[in-house]
Amino acid sequence: MHDRPVILGYSDRDSVKPGESIAFAVSCLKLDSFECDFVRLLGCDAGPEMPPFQPTVMAVPEVNRYPGREQPIRAGSYIEVEGSQRLASVGPITICANVMPTLIAGQPRCLISTLSPGGRGGVALRLEADGCLAAILGDPVEPRTYTLDRPLSLWRWSFVALSYDPERRQLLVVVYRLVSGTHDHAGESWLAVDNVEPPAGGDGRTLIAAEPDDGGFPCHHFNGKIERPRILAAALSLEQLSNLATRKPTEPVIWPFLADWDLAGEAASDVVRDQSGAGHDGICINQPTRAVQGSNWDSSTMDWRRAPDQYGAIHFHHDDIENPGWQEDLRLTVPVNWPSGCYAARLRGADAEFYVPFYVRQAAKASSDVAFLAPTATYAAYVNLGFQRQTVEYYLGCLACFYTPLDLLAIELPGLGKSLYDPHDDGSQRSIGSLRRPVLNRQPGGWLWNFQIDLCLLGWLARVAPDHQVLTDEDLDREGLAAMDGCRVLVTGSHPEYWSLPMLQALDGFLARGGRLMYLGGNGFYHAIDFHPQLQGLVELRRRHSRNGRFGAGEAHSSFAGRLCGAWKDLGRPEQSLVGVGYLTEAFDRCSYYRRLPGSEDPRARFIFEGITENLIGDFGFLGGAAGLEIDVVDEALGTPRHALVIAASEAHGSSYARNLSGADMFTGLWNDAPRDRVRADMTFFETPAGGAVFSVGSIAWGSSLPHAGYANNVALITENVLGRFRDPTPFQMPDREPSG
Repeated sequence: MHDRPVILGYSDRDSVKPGESIAFAVSCLKLDSFECDFVRLLGCDAGPEMPPFQPTVMAVPEVNRYPGREQPIRAGSYIEVEGSQRLASVGPITICANVMPTLIAGQPRCLISTLSPGGRGGVALRLEADGCLAAILGDPVEPRTYTLDRPLSLWRWSFVALSYDPERRQLLVVVYRLVSGTHDHAGESWLAVDNVEPPAGGDGRTLIAAEPDDGGFPCHHFNGKIERPRILAAALSLEQLSNLATRKPTEPVIWPFLADWDLAGEAASDVVRDQSGAGHDGICINQPTRAVQGSNWDSSTMDWRRAPDQYGAIHFHHDDIENPGWQEDLRLTVPVNWPSGCYAARLRGADAEFYVPFYVRQAAKASSDVAFLAPTATYAAYVNLGFQRQTVEYYLGCLACFYTPLDLLAIELPGLGKSLYDPHDDGSQRSIGSLRRPVLNRQPGGWLWNFQIDLCLLGWLARVAPDHQVLTDEDLDREGLAAMDGCRVLVTGSHPEYWSLPMLQALDGFLARGGRLMYLGGNGFYHAIDFHPQLQGLVELRRRHSRNGRFGAGEAHSSFAGRLCGAWKDLGRPEQSLVGVGYLTEAFDRCSYYRRLPGSEDPRARFIFEGITENLIGDFGFLGGAAGLEIDVVDEALGTPRHALVIAASEAHGSSYARNLSGADMFTGLWNDAPRDRVRADMTFFETPAGGAVFSVGSIAWGSSLPHAGYANNVALITENVLGRFRDPTPFQMPDREPSG
């Protein structure tokens, strides 16, 4: 499969200031060494329609050649409990939990394991490749397996247990099928085996939702939910196990515990607390999904914070990944003379090349009045996107012919994880997106989308505002309004779709103090997300209504912050109320152009079209035009200000765009100028009460037309006109009257 050299890498952070350091981890396939240099990215490699791709090489004192090594990808979520001889000792023992398997796929799936590598000691509860429950007893020669003959039901709760009595040398393996919400039994299977030799002692390491392979690395990752896993220092009888199965997870029991893990507590943390008092706390690896329905969920509340005992499960997946766990290969201390912007570690060897992008922020003492907000939350949502390719082929009615070697690598290396648009293999939604892994679609080449179009915007900004600063979504989330100190103009990326509440609150404050916003994209400010409160590069998204996999009812509140997720318009904040326009539709065939409207002649907006003689705007570019991919329109009912001017609108979009519209979406508010196509992007301008203003283009494709003809075109000129006036400190004035209808 890997018949060509490959380099992959990722960084430990996305945003860094001069004088700070950033680390990189690298894996090489079929390469003994690699070179690394650092480049500034001011455009993308998208073919002859674009200016030549010539990243600026930065001078650094670090060595640029490094030994190559392959570092394995370790996907799959689980809980790890290290170092307890009490868990390793051989004695009376019961291991039990409530479990809901969601995918077997012909592979063993471990539930709880105290096994040492190779199964030479310890015990485990595991689902075999046919879905049947098995008890594994460790042995120095070969582990012994005792299996029930009836598979567990998928997407149904069961109580599972093994009990071993070394004095009687008796083993019990039990399954009770539970009725959700009641814990009544709906059936049982059990196996009693006499004269069983005691298992050898383990090594003190316990894994939940995985077991160690011969090298000690986790394998046989479980797909599904686990609730209240326990290890008891007693061998319970069949009657006692039946009694335990009927108890709710939070009910007290009288038997002595070695470990009793509460999976409901501290949902935003990686820590899983042991409630037994023995101190066997665990750590979640690779971000399994927390704050999900437990076996006793009764639909009385949809908010896990109100009834944490009903949300006491964790959903594990074999394809979860936060980061591959690679060792650091190199580190850069950012020179103090680097201007703010987008940079990358360029990794090269033989015919292989890979970019690891990062952003250098400006030092506070030299802050610019223009800031570009890099939409890193959107990048995290779209990491290694697979779903989009299928969507494109659906719209085009044919197989896509623009797969790059990195696109193919995403198929060859599924362990790198996919996007929040790609469901898990068990059909459930992915809820946590991570940038702490190799990102195959955040390269300066390939399909022109998101990051690549944002590089076009940065290339344009470097020409017209070389002193601009760059910050990321996560910077804005963590620092709030202070992240934009000294900033008068905020420029968005091409697709700022995912926003946290702290980000929106910061933007509210920015506009309230007279800031000016240039929304140079489409489908922005749409979905509510949360950033992880401690770890960098992690966002959580829970879609309440989606075709991208299933979520259980009552699982729409994030585990990171507990907030209700979904579209911001369903949470009372339509994007029209912020930037005047909001998402209408999308398609991925040829883009179109804008036509100027009478509003462009209004004295309030005349500055936007200075030097523009054409009526058609953006009828050029690599994508065919400046209007397309995903497009936005005004809608007074959703909050577009009454005084907003619609100064241009796109037209002549292909039928693929209409294919994604509902009947209601076809008829958004049409006012303050001549009727326009129902499928369109609205270019909009309006002033704010504090002397600021908002300019919105309502199209992801806008930035892709900026570099056309060496940036000498009407898209670039309009954008430069807006930036020039927005940098002018002269306050904007709200109109005395509303535009005529």
